[in-house]
Order: sequence, then structure tokens, then C-alpha cells
Amino acid sequence: MGESAAVSDGVLRRLADEQLRTHYRQLPAVIVAPALGAIFTAWVLWPAVDTGYLTIGLVGVLSISVLRVFLYKWFLAVEASVALHPRWRLFAIGTALVSGIIWGSAAIFLYPPLLPEYEIYMLVLLALVPVAPVAALAVYMPAFYAYYIPCILPFIVTLGMQDNRAERMTAVLLLMMMGATLTFASKYSAMLAEAIRLRLRLADKKEELERSIAVKSRFLAAASHDLRQPVHAMGLFLESLGAKVRDADAQQVLRRIMASVTTLRRMLDAMLDVSRLDAEMVEVRRRSFRLNGLLRKLHHEYVPVARQKGLRLDYVPSRVVVDSDPVLLERILRNLLSNAIRYTRRGGIVMGCRRNGGRVRVLVCDTGIGIPASRLDEIFHEFSQLHNPERNPGQGLGLGLSIVRRLADLLGHDVQVSSREGKGSVFSIELPPGTGRPQEVDVTEEERPAIHWERERLLILVIDDDEPVRLGMARVLEDWKFDAVVAESAAHAIREMRERGRSPDLVIVDYRLSQGVTAPDVIRMLKPEFGEQVPFIIITGDTAPERIREAHRAGHMLLHKPVDPGRLKACVSALLDPANRVAEP
Repeated sequence: MGESAAVSDGVLRRLADEQLRTHYRQLPAVIVAPALGAIFTAWVLWPAVDTGYLTIGLVGVLSISVLRVFLYKWFLAVEASVALHPRWRLFAIGTALVSGIIWGSAAIFLYPPLLPEYEIYMLVLLALVPVAPVAALAVYMPAFYAYYIPCILPFIVTLGMQDNRAERMTAVLLLMMMGATLTFASKYSAMLAEAIRLRLRLADKKEELERSIAVKSRFLAAASHDLRQPVHAMGLFLESLGAKVRDADAQQVLRRIMASVTTLRRMLDAMLDVSRLDAEMVEVRRRSFRLNGLLRKLHHEYVPVARQKGLRLDYVPSRVVVDSDPVLLERILRNLLSNAIRYTRRGGIVMGCRRNGGRVRVLVCDTGIGIPASRLDEIFHEFSQLHNPERNPGQGLGLGLSIVRRLADLLGHDVQVSSREGKGSVFSIELPPGTGRPQEVDVTEEERPAIHWERERLLILVIDDDEPVRLGMARVLEDWKFDAVVAESAAHAIREMRERGRSPDLVIVDYRLSQGVTAPDVIRMLKPEFGEQVPFIIITGDTAPERIREAHRAGHMLLHKPVDPGRLKACVSALLDPANRVAEP
């Protein structure tokens, strides 16, 4: 009960503070209108009333306006504070009270005017002045009452004391208007308070949702890292085991296990792609190139995949030149082709391009199951799979089209889709035409470089605080005919290498070690010990965008867990190639 009351009191305090903030935000209207009204009134009534008091009243109104200008600027400097100081309530009520007294005293000292023809103006003034600032002041009712009551009561009393019946009836009318105005202001204030209360509630929900998203993001990042560790170790052990299994049945079982690990690795890599895009670590290298080389390469690669499903895959040769990043565009088209083959059961896929005004549109058309028109936008959301309610892992994670949209936005290309359910879909990406001398896209298959060395076995130092990863890495490196030394920390690594009396030829270090130590910290400790010429490979299981940015800024070769053993072998080969190494003294 006490906790509920405390929460209620907290809500009321926040509501009162927000009403006060709204009052101060509306001060410009309360500053300008009274000042101009006072100047105009003084000009009109100058020949008809006591100019002495008129001057005093004008100075008073203008002084209040100047004070409010000062308060308004002061308030803007402290508005961001969580709770407003009580002095702001005093300032709001005090300035409203003084303003109301000044305007109300006009009825006592200026009515009736010396010249009868100005009486109508005075009556209109007496009727309008109390009512004019209702909208601006009613958001904070204490300030409204402080202004309105001392402003209207002198008008009513002054008119009620006149001998003329019309003036006394005007006083009665003003009294009725006073009741109506107070009722209106109260309801208007309640309506504004409800709007403010709703806004505060929405702000709380938004903050709560953002906190929830942040917590889930941290959880997913941690879970992803923790999941990548055993998958990384498993891949290393399977790579080592593959070279030792000779039995045909055992080899078949091993191939299936490796296929499952590959599927899992691809899923994790897809999540990593999203994290890299979030981290803005995908570099765009635009150039003009002939599109046909890329289309031919993809066609050659995906024809066997399509044939396995009994599908036809065709592409229309083209001589167009486009301006884009061929590597990122290839990733986009790969995702579109993979989806088209996955969701097409009969018929085939056609890939080609078409000129659209001055631009070029690349199309991937299929005769697949199609997409309902009402869900076309949904397919570009993360983890969206319209035709995989069972979440079959063989059909991926539903990140492909999300990555397509993100990459297209990064390149400034427009992605469109049209589809008829049960008939097929057409995905297209619009590219600008190329300018300058076009280049051909390299369509040769990437070969993994072989490892050659002519002196004693090269020594590779592995630093990782996860024991299975250390053991798996050592086993694989030894199978590749390297000497491997493993350590769990930089200090441990230095001790191990001093015992051997030599420096490593390559260091492979995990990005995040125990006790908050990171790979850049380790590298700074090892370089004075081993020399600047020793190359480093950083391996990370972190997918949080900020971690990716930190690892990338370290300036060394960066791989992401779970690392494909073939890719690791290629990177080790590239760094240990004598042509790439700094000559030793």
C-alpha cells in the first residue's frame, strides 16, 4: 500500500513538473501579447484617462514581460533536469499574480474614462483582458488562478458600484463569465493534464522497451559469443579428426557431422553479417564494371545447386556497365539466388538485367511459391520466414533478405519485389550506370594458397582462455605440420616462449580474454618481447557492433568464430608466406 502511494506521488510530481515545463515553454505568447496590448491601450487611452497611472501601469506590464524573458532563457538552460526546483513554481505564480493585479487595477484607476466616447473601449478591455491568456496559463492552474482572479474581480466590483444599470448588468455578466471561464479553464487544464499523463506513460513504456531491447541485445551478444566458442572448438577437432578416419562408414558419419557444423557456422555468420552492418564496418568500394562477368560467375556457381532440385537456372547475357561495389552486389545477388532456389519447387529461375530510363535494373525471377501481397514488406525483417513456421534450420535463419535490404541501403540502391502467391516472385535491384573505364569482375575461383617453408618447422603461438579451443587449435596446427604453443594469457605466453628460447612466427589471439583483457592489450605486451615483425591474427566471437569496431581498429587480421578451418589455413599461409613477411635482421 505504501509503495503504491509512493508511486502515485511520484507520478503526480512528474505531472506537475511537466505542466510547469509546458507553462514556461508557452511564455513567449504570454510575453508578447500583454506587452503589445499594454502599448496599444496606452496609445488609445492617453487623451482620455489619468496619464500618470497609465504610465505606471505600462511600465509595470513591460517590466513583467522583461522579467519573463529572463525567466524563459534561464528555464531553457535547466529544462533538462529531472525535477524542477520549487522556485520555478514561485516564479510562475508570482509573475502571474503581479500581472493580474496590474491589469485589474486599471478598472479602479482608469474607469470611467474622462471622455465618454472611450467608455466602450474600456468595457471591451475589461471583458477581454482577463480572458485573453486563458489558453496560455490554464496548462498550470495555480498561475492561471493567480492571474485571473485579481484581474477580473476589480472589474466586476468597479462596474457593480456604478450608478448606471447597464454597467451593473455588465458586472453581473462578467460574474457569469467568470464562472464559465473558470469551468472552461479547469476542464481545459484537465484535458491537457491527461494528454501530458499519456505522454509520460508512453515515454516510460518507450524507455522500458529500450531497456528491454538493450538487455536482450546484451544477452544475445553474450549467448552468441558463448555459443561460438564450442562450435569453433568443434570445427577444429573435426578438421583434425577428418585426416585420421579411414573407415568408410565412419567417414560418412563424420561428413554428416561436419555438414551440420557447417550449417550452424553459416547461421552464426549470417548473424555476424547483421552485426557488422550495425557496426558500420562494411567498407564500400564503388567502381564501374561490366555486369555480365558477375552474372556469368553466379550462374556457373548456382547451376549445379538448381539442378539438384530439378530446376532450371538461366541468365541473360548483357553488355551494360554499372556503378556499384561488385563484392557487396555479389552478396546481394547470392542471397536472392539462394532464396529463389530454396522456395522454388518446379520450373526455374532467370537472372538478367533491363534498362529503366537511365538506370539498370538487375532482376531475379522465379516460379516459386510466391509471397502474399500483404506480407511483402515483412520479408525484409530480421528472422522473418513466411514459409518456414517450423523453423527448419536447413532453411536458414531468415536473415538473407534483411541483409539484402541493409546492403542495398548502404550502396544507395533501390530493392523492389513483386509476387503472385503460387506463381512466383521477381526481385530487382536498381543500379546507376557506370562512368569512366569499366573493369571486368574477376570470375576465377579463389584458391587457398599452399603453405611452403624451407627451414625448421614454423612455430605458432595460440593465446585463448578457453581450454577446448586451445587444444583444438593446437591439434589442427600440428596436423598442418606446425609447432604449436598454447597459452591462456600474455604472461603465460611470454613464459612459454622464453623457455623455448625463440619468438613465434605467428600469434593467434582471442579478442576477449579473462579479467577484461583484450587482444590489443596482449599485442601491446608481446611486441616488445617478440619484435614488431611478428604477425597477429585476432579471432573474436563477439558480435556486438562496438566490439567489432574495437577489433577492427586494432589493425591486424580479424577472423570471427566459428572459423572455417580452410579459411584459417589460408590466412595462416598468407601471413607466413616469405613474400609477405618482414625480413628478419
